[in-house]
Amino acid sequence: MATDHRAVLWRSLFGTVSMLSTFYAISSKTVSLGDVVTLLNLSPVFLAVLAPIVLREPTSPTVGLAIAVALSGVVLVVRPSFVFGTTAAVLTSATGPSAGVTTAFAIGAALSSSIAMMMLRRVGQTESPEAIAFHFSIFATVIFTLLSLFDLRMPTPRDALYMLVAGLCAGVAQLAMTRAYSLENAARVSGMSYFAVVASAILGLVVLGERPGPTATVGMILVIAGGVLVTMRRRAVASRP
Repeated sequence: MATDHRAVLWRSLFGTVSMLSTFYAISSKTVSLGDVVTLLNLSPVFLAVLAPIVLREPTSPTVGLAIAVALSGVVLVVRPSFVFGTTAAVLTSATGPSAGVTTAFAIGAALSSSIAMMMLRRVGQTESPEAIAFHFSIFATVIFTLLSLFDLRMPTPRDALYMLVAGLCAGVAQLAMTRAYSLENAARVSGMSYFAVVASAILGLVVLGERPGPTATVGMILVIAGGVLVTMRRRAVASRP
């Protein structure tokens, strides 16, 4: 069980806020999905700015360059409409107050996620990954259950199966992420998270038959390049006497 209850509670709180904001932003139809995904991927940028201030962790131009390169790759993969114009996949017009609210939720999700990652770095020094993940799961379950009471629906068997698989995968990911942040620099681990874009593209090709275009392929290469820069920086620091 956790011993630093206050720190673990803050981690669970910001993690839950990030999840709620992410779900709202993705489900909204006032901003295109590419725009939302791009804004959600601002989390490492927030983390790179906040970690040296809050955690007193040293950073370097190499880490900043790696994050910038990887973020550029994400932009090419998701093709946000505010960069590529109306040729990108836009669900509806992204104007008006509703679009502003959706954008605010997406940015808030990225900011909340970066704070949760910093808390992971702090509590990971004294708490086990299992305790942190268990507390977060229980906390999020209680909050989401209370919110679901306002709109109760029975999922179909197929949806229930997908939800079960998604929950199992998310649980394993939580354990792995918690362990990673307890062992390594927060900004560096966050930069490595961009590999999720590549993994999603591979799964889309194998499972859904989706083939990435030239722009997306270049974006994936940039994502990998950013990850390599982070890894090379880590090895260089570790090899110093």
